[in-house]
Amino acid sequence: MTIVITTSLGQNPRLIEEALLLSQKTGYPFIERRKQSVKSFLKDYDGVILIYDTKMVLVNQDGSELTFHPDTAMLRLKSSHDALLSLLGTESLEILDTTMGLASDSLVMASAGHKVKALESQPLIHLIVSHGLATYTSGNAALDAAMRSIQTDCCYSLDYLKKQPDKSLDVIYCDPMFTETITESENLSGLKPLANYGPITDEFVSEAKRVAKKKIIIKAHFRDSVFERFGFERQIRSNQKFHYGLINLEEEK
Repeated sequence: MTIVITTSLGQNPRLIEEALLLSQKTGYPFIERRKQSVKSFLKDYDGVILIYDTKMVLVNQDGSELTFHPDTAMLRLKSSHDALLSLLGTESLEILDTTMGLASDSLVMASAGHKVKALESQPLIHLIVSHGLATYTSGNAALDAAMRSIQTDCCYSLDYLKKQPDKSLDVIYCDPMFTETITESENLSGLKPLANYGPITDEFVSEAKRVAKKKIIIKAHFRDSVFERFGFERQIRSNQKFHYGLINLEEEK
């Protein structure tokens, strides 16, 4: 993909400096905005990264936007019950989220006191979301602390797992892109053109079992056969379009 970096229309020296630094870091060229429309940039590039005072936005060729916002996680944290947190239990755990995406699950888990590292295989998604986790200010000190606590890495999860010692993490979590579309997930529109749609494999599950001490948890569409194919105990959620699956490694001892 050909990507260009520029600023919001209200550019100022600080934004230009930030854009130039990002250009040096990523290798994507910086072009001054000069009141040009985003559409004009998209005539020559596949995507445009816009630097604002409070956020970073990627505009894709189809016009969809990818930016970080913890809205989904915040809604879940306000609920009296979260199915993922119930599966994890009350003990503080060291968790590897192998599919960071917009980091909603990572943020929910970190807010509950877990130590979370999140992996993202796609560089543009990692760039936008990791920047948001490091800089977004919600007005809630505890939530901001949870965002800052999440470690991220841009790499393929299987490659990462292969380098880890046996039984070195408590929980491995996986939320791959669903095999069936959930039309209500409008917040994913900017993610979909960039996401990794690779399926769960036998090798991934085997490595996860080697590295995890306690549990492997997966989230998938309720029609997905991944639960039965890899031996996950399906956690049925009535009237929900996705279910969690659990492999309890402590019970397998």
